[in-house]
Amino acid sequence: MLIYIESCESGSMLNGLLRNSINIYATTASNPEESSYACYYDSKRQTYLGDLYSVNWMEDSDAEDVTTETLFKQFQITKQETTESHVMQYGNLTLGTLRNVGKFQGENMINKPQSFSSFTDRLNAALKRDAVPTEEVRTTILSRRLAALPANSPERDTVERKLAETIKQRKFIVSTIDLIAKKSFEVNGANYYELVTSKRMKLTQHDCYISATQHIHEKCFDIQNEYVLNKLWIVANLCQIGLHDFTINNAVDAVCNIYGRQNFEY
Repeated sequence: MLIYIESCESGSMLNGLLRNSINIYATTASNPEESSYACYYDSKRQTYLGDLYSVNWMEDSDAEDVTTETLFKQFQITKQETTESHVMQYGNLTLGTLRNVGKFQGENMINKPQSFSSFTDRLNAALKRDAVPTEEVRTTILSRRLAALPANSPERDTVERKLAETIKQRKFIVSTIDLIAKKSFEVNGANYYELVTSKRMKLTQHDCYISATQHIHEKCFDIQNEYVLNKLWIVANLCQIGLHDFTINNAVDAVCNIYGRQNFEY
């Protein structure tokens, strides 16, 4: 089996979890601790059409002879071209050197490598250089829309309000997670706040993490929000240093019962 995973911190889905003893070879857009990046902004559609990692491996499949290119060679090319994050490989790495891309993508789809003009290559490279972290996509799109509108456009007020509200919501998310971390230490008097908010730890306390994040989802805000997801590593750290989910959930209640559950539009 061949797996491509595009998401922020996508390496965390497989790191230390996917055994090398089963016939699965996987690559991810990033390591366990960093963002992935959106690219190819379309001014007409006012959105990003791709992300660096996926664009790079798909363009490689278009350009190379997949009947001879190995999975490992494609990984190397994708890793080299994806300059904003660290593309990773997991699983049975031997498969990467023994199997060709066409074995999984279809050997009859491409009879010969496609050639691209130098202009197309330069254009694609320029569009990739404009990449932004996934969690910054919404604010970047709104900022681009605002910059493209005439000063007297009636739409400016609407876009400005959306941008201001998004920034306000992001600050609220950060402060909420921050307060939950501080409240979690009030019961036992220990103060590991700086520790849990400064560096990501490897998550092994999955039951605690699931319980705490689900409680945040119920009491505070939707944890599927991309900016919330980007901050949940702090909750994982609370579990990793030995706090019980009961303690963290009490902190969640103390913080989020003040404002009630917030519903964001994205």
